[in-house]
Amino acid sequence: MSTKILLVEDEPDLQVITRMALEDAHYTVAVASNGLEALSILDRESFDLLLIDLLMPKMDGLELCQHLRQHPVWQHIPVLLLTANSKAHLSNHDFHPAVRGWVEKPFNVFELVDYIQSILNDAKT
Repeated sequence: MSTKILLVEDEPDLQVITRMALEDAHYTVAVASNGLEALSILDRESFDLLLIDLLMPKMDGLELCQHLRQHPVWQHIPVLLLTANSKAHLSNHDFHPAVRGWVEKPFNVFELVDYIQSILNDAKT
């Protein structure tokens, strides 16, 4: 059974590049363009990891994380945040425990794949 990742990202070019890199690493990837789309997809499918952009239209990544925190199944899915903001800015937020970290944009997709693999390995132990 393949590991499933939900990529929540509003930038089409970044969606394509990130999805291709993840699929090349043998992950199954679904894509949402904002938090509302992500919630709709989460209602229908289960995922092993959520890769969430913070700045998106309709529902941003912080709002999506609040919804995840309140849902008994979703709150346990590991989350990795994507952001153009600095890490110092993010360290002031109180994210729910499933948030394993964040990656600053622009990022190296190969390093992102390695980071995701380490998060998934930690989640299995």
